[in-house]
Amino acid sequence: MEAEKTLLNATLCFLIKGNEVLLSLKTKNIGKGCWNGYGGGIEGGETLEQAALRELEEETGVVALPEHLDKMAVIDFCNTKSDGSVFNCRVHVYLIS
Repeated sequence: MEAEKTLLNATLCFLIKGNEVLLSLKTKNIGKGCWNGYGGGIEGGETLEQAALRELEEETGVVALPEHLDKMAVIDFCNTKSDGSVFNCRVHVYLIS
């Protein structure tokens, strides 16, 4: 079984085309079974934008450029792991049209 991540900072991208939003079904960990955008943790030395673009490409194959990112929000989430421990994660939310 894969160990649960404790992300303290993360990115989340929503791909927008016209009036449609491309979403993905979460298959594991926090949010399993829910529809969401694309994103994840920030690796050492990455900027928020670099992490958002890397995660987007890894998860969808879509290659976007920094100028395509439109930052919409910064949201702090309180998460509970399966062992009952609690942590906060700051998520930087972007739209890409």
